[in-house]
Amino acid sequence: MERNLSIDILKVILAIAVVFLHTRIFYDVSTLLSHVFVQGIFRLAVPIFLVITGYYFFYINSIQRYKTWLKRIFILYAVWMIFYLPIWWTQSFSYNFSVLYNGYYVLWYIQGVLLGGSVLYFCRAINAKKLFIGSAVLFLFGVMLQQVGNLHLFQGQIDAELNTYTVHRNFLLVSFPFLTLGFLLNKCQDIVKNKIKIKLLHVIVVVFLVIVESLANYFLISRKESLDQMFSLFIAAPIIFLYFLNKNILGTNKELASLSTAIFLIHPFFIYHLKGYFLNQQTLFSLVVLACSIFAGLILLQMNKKLKYLL
Repeated sequence: MERNLSIDILKVILAIAVVFLHTRIFYDVSTLLSHVFVQGIFRLAVPIFLVITGYYFFYINSIQRYKTWLKRIFILYAVWMIFYLPIWWTQSFSYNFSVLYNGYYVLWYIQGVLLGGSVLYFCRAINAKKLFIGSAVLFLFGVMLQQVGNLHLFQGQIDAELNTYTVHRNFLLVSFPFLTLGFLLNKCQDIVKNKIKIKLLHVIVVVFLVIVESLANYFLISRKESLDQMFSLFIAAPIIFLYFLNKNILGTNKELASLSTAIFLIHPFFIYHLKGYFLNQQTLFSLVVLACSIFAGLILLQMNKKLKYLL
C-alpha cells in the first residue's frame, strides 16, 4: 500500500527537533540562539506530530476500529513506561501515581493521544465549525494559563500550580486541539484542496511568526521559563503539515515513520545516562544523543518486526 513519504520525512525532522529541544542545543553557544530554537522553532514538533496523528485518526470511524486503535496506543504506552520504570520509580506513592497517569518524559505525548483521541472520537459527529471553535478555545485557554504562570501574577500555591506543566500541557488543552485540527483538515479536505494553496513562502512566514513570539516571550515575559504553548503554533502547525502533505512523494516503505517514532521514544534514555558527561557542552551533547538515538532506533526497527508493539 502506497503512503506519502513526505509526511514520513517530516516526522523524522520533527523527531530530531524533539531531541534537540530536550538537550537544549546551542545553549553553550548563545542563550538567545538556544531560546530561538529550543523555545521557538523546535516547539513546532509536538503540535505538528499531533496534527499528523489527527489527520489519520479521521479513518478511525467505527467502534471496532476505535477499540483496536485504543489497544495499540495503550500497549505502546505500557511497554515504554515499563522500559523507563527503573528511572522514574520512587518510594513516593503520589509521585508514582502522577507519573503513571501523566507519562514519563515524552510519554506524556502517548497519554495525550490516547485520551485526546478518545475525546475526539466521541466528538467526531459535531459540526466542523463548532469543533474547530471548541478546540481553539481550549488551546487558547492553555496558552493563557502558561503565560499567567510565566508572568508569576499570583503567589504561593496558586503560582506553583500554574507553573506545573500538567496544568496547561495536557490531553485536553494541547493534544485534543491539535488532533482536532488534523482531523478537520482531512474531514474538510475538498475545501482545503480547492481554497488553500500552501507554498514555501507561507511556511517561512509562519516559522517567522513562531520566532517573533518566542523572542517576545524572551524579552517581555521570561528568559528562563519553558514555552510548551504559543499562540502562533495553532496557525503554524497545520500550515507546515499541509505543505509537506501536498508534496505527495509516494512509496511503500514504512521504516522512516517507524524510525521517527523510535528516535522519539528512545532518546530520553540517552539523555538520562549521558548528561553527566557533557556538562556545559549542550551542542556536543545534543549531537551525541541524536547519534545514539538513531543507532538505537535502527535496532528497534529490527526488533519491532518480531515484537509488534515496540513502535
